[in-house]
Amino acid sequence: MPISILKMEDSLTRVREGLESRSRRIEGRVGTELAAFVSRPGKMLRSRFCLLLGAALGAPEDKAEAAARALELVHNASLLHDDCVDEATLRRSRPTPNAVYNIPTALLLGDLAFSQGLEEAVDISPSAARLLVTAVREMTVGELQEEFLKGSTDLSVDAYMGICSRKTGALFEWAGAVLSELSPFPHEQADPPRLACAAGILLQLVDDIHDYTLPERASGKDEGQDLKNRRLTLPCLYALSEPSAREPFLRLWNADHEPGAADKIAKFLKDGGFVSRARDKGRELVDSMTAMVRRLPCRAEAAELAFFVELLSKREF
Repeated sequence: MPISILKMEDSLTRVREGLESRSRRIEGRVGTELAAFVSRPGKMLRSRFCLLLGAALGAPEDKAEAAARALELVHNASLLHDDCVDEATLRRSRPTPNAVYNIPTALLLGDLAFSQGLEEAVDISPSAARLLVTAVREMTVGELQEEFLKGSTDLSVDAYMGICSRKTGALFEWAGAVLSELSPFPHEQADPPRLACAAGILLQLVDDIHDYTLPERASGKDEGQDLKNRRLTLPCLYALSEPSAREPFLRLWNADHEPGAADKIAKFLKDGGFVSRARDKGRELVDSMTAMVRRLPCRAEAAELAFFVELLSKREF
């Protein structure tokens, strides 16, 4: 039987309850408001992907749920740190802790979130904890690469994809590797980590498109954040790679301080077909992921995972 909606919601409820339990353990020491920043989940797309992949591999449900909690906590840690780097004031439609309190407080909350995620990994297996440390190292390298490239227009599509594979894909890849180890069924061991990494890249790619297509009320974060931080994403790279569009785009890019600059760039990217090209790249990723999903051992559950991957690529939130 494929994983039912009810069963999935039950698993997600246990993941949320586990996160709330972790929050309660520290709120007596740091306060309820600060503790909530550490363990409050967002859309839980990572958890859903993790649970569906675990089901498609036949991994133990409790271990898949622990992996989902680790994903949420380490992801929260990265967001808390990212918002300090970007000086973001809004996340998940709420003020960021660096805006409400200060940057040191937000950084320390990020450290706390990572330590709790590592605790979840330790509960899965020693291997899971070791692999998570490696994943966080790769995430940090990706963030550093992105930081050093701020303001530069000398970035290739391949380099962008490589940064995405580390910045966002590495944490997903960790879940794929852990769940692959836990599977009792024969399968191609390289597929789950590769599939999961591709899911992370897809999530990042869609988020980058949303920076130019979604209003703040839908995205839950500051509009035009990539432009504000002088960060090139895939639609911009496609514009730069086309000779007839390069100079007009650079004029807009270099006039980022002017009123309405973000809207002008968004219109240019949409009208020129560069947002559509980025979506096409997402489609290529989905097709490669679908081929790997079909090889997973639990076929009915794998079909549910394939459907979710399609939703990830088409989401408008």
